[in-house]
Formats: sequence, structure tokens, C-alpha cells
Amino acid sequence: MAVSVRAVPTLVLSPWGGVLADRMDRRLLSVATAILMSFMALVFAIMLVADQMITVWHVYGYTLLTGIGHSINQPVRQALIANTVPPDKMANALALNAMTVTSMRLLGAILGGVLIETVGFHWNFFFETSLYFGMALLLIPMRTPFQEESTARLASPINNLVEGLRYILKEQSIFRLMVLNFFRTGIFAPLLLLLPAYTVEALGAGAGVGTGMMITMGIGGVTATFAMSSWGFFAKKGLVCLLTLLSGSVVITVLGLSHWIWLSVPIMVIMGLSQSHFIVANQTLVQNIVPDTLRGRVSSVWHYEQGLIPLFSLLIGLTASVIGISHVMTIYGVMAIIIGIVCLIRFKDIRSLD
Repeated sequence: MAVSVRAVPTLVLSPWGGVLADRMDRRLLSVATAILMSFMALVFAIMLVADQMITVWHVYGYTLLTGIGHSINQPVRQALIANTVPPDKMANALALNAMTVTSMRLLGAILGGVLIETVGFHWNFFFETSLYFGMALLLIPMRTPFQEESTARLASPINNLVEGLRYILKEQSIFRLMVLNFFRTGIFAPLLLLLPAYTVEALGAGAGVGTGMMITMGIGGVTATFAMSSWGFFAKKGLVCLLTLLSGSVVITVLGLSHWIWLSVPIMVIMGLSQSHFIVANQTLVQNIVPDTLRGRVSSVWHYEQGLIPLFSLLIGLTASVIGISHVMTIYGVMAIIIGIVCLIRFKDIRSLD
């Protein structure tokens, strides 16, 4: 429920966050958002230390507020990456950005566990406060030499929103890249939320095995982002998107059929490789195609998929409660393979993008 509540602002506010990113100074907007999120984390930490009557509604309130912050900050950050590096370095920059996400999935979980076990879980929120504030300090001296003069302020915010949506629907390559990204979210993203049920029901194992699967997936992701930032892609970026969708779908199918720890744990490396390759390739293509004056709005729709993760997970989880987690993952994986093959055949324009 906390994850779902955090996703609600993305569904409602993310497109408007993109409008702000195209109307305002992106760097200052990101600084202000980081400071606001730092303040919210500090207040929540103080409430915990003061031993206030913390209820589940306080938790929902905090996750809702942080969700609002992220719904604004995510498209801004995405646009800022493109504004700080030349186009020929875009893929390297986005790969390094993805590496921070994959590596912190490993390090963040470890650090959070250590803090909980040694000094208490409320210190996680003090640490979160310092990270948000540190991010704001790092953004202050940032320069954006590749940002163009915004034309969005010449029209109303509503017209800005409509203009962004029209561009996505009219530009076939952008629209198809968005569809592929939503498809990727529906296939890959629910897996991490379903791992506890999968390890118990399908593998007959405990939390340690699920943690091991997350770690091996993280290793695959870090390896992929390091390789992309250092040596580039193994094929054209559009083809990489389509092939890694297929490889990730195959992993889901194998997990559905597998009842063996020795297979399910190491195969998650392929999932990490597939997901990271797809995200970086897809983001790079989108950022290289879209004009800078629309970059925030297009990025906000790209990140809209974050709000759909709880919905996909809920649908899969409810189905799994009826027919079993292994069966639903097998069926889901086979359907994803079929759709992926159709996309690979039909999306000729995406295959040729680089």
C-alpha cells in the first residue's frame, strides 16, 4: 500500500512536472525539489525520534509527499542530463545515471539494514535527509550548456501539456519507444515486488534466496551499465530495445517453469543485463530525438510508467493467488515473448534507430 500511495502522484502530477521542467529553470527547480524533500524527511525523522504517535496514515502521508517530489524531480533530472553533455556523449551519461540506480539497489539495502540493526530505523530518514540536501548542493554549481531557450512560457500550462501529448502521438518513433517502455514496465518491474511470494511458493525457500536473486540482478545491471558507458552497445540502440525485451521475457518464462534455486538465482543476471540495456538504449533514443523545448514533457510521460508498477503488480498478484505464482509467471512470460516478437517484426523504424 505504501508503494501504491507513492505512485499516485506520478499518475496525477508527472505530466505537470514535465510542464514545469519546460517552463522554469530546470536546475533551480531540481534544487528546490531536493531541499523540500530533505525537509520532509527531516520532519518525519524527528517525529520518530520524539516518539510521536506514528500511525500507518503518517507513513502513507510521508510516501505521498515524497511521491509528489519525485513526480516533479524525475522528468527534470532526465532533461538535465541531456542539457549537460553533448549529444554524442548522451548514451555514456545515461548509462552512468543508470549505474547509480542499479548500484544503490545493492548498497542502499545493505546500508539501510546496517542502520536498522545498529542505531535504529529512524536514522535511515536522517540519512535520507542528508542525501537529498547533498544532491541540492551538488546541483548549485551545475552548468547546462546544451539547454535551449524555452518557448513554453509563451503559452499557457494547459496548452503546454496538450502540445507535449500531441508531439508524442504525432512522432511515430517517440510513440513506439514510449509503448515499448510501458511494455517493459509491465514485464520487468513487478518481478521484484513478487519475489517474496515466488521464493516461498515456487522455490520453497526463504528471504535469503530472494535477496540473492535481487543481488544477482543488481550485478547484471551494474555490469551492463559499466559496459555501455565504457564501450557502447552491442547493436543499434533500437534493436537493443527490442532484443532485450525478448530476453527479459524469456527470463520470466524460465522463472515460471523453474523450481530450482541453482537456476532461478543466476538467471537473474540476464534480467539485470536486459533491463539496464533496454532502459539506457530507450532513454538515449528518446532524448536524442526530442527537441529540448519539449524535453521535460516527453520525459515526464516516459517516467509515467513508474506510477503503473503497483497496478501491474496488483493484477499479477491477484491472478497468482488464484492459479499460483509459477503458472502466472509462465503464462505472463509466454505472452510477453509473443508480443516482443511482434514488435521486433513490425517496428522496422525502431530497429534502424541508433
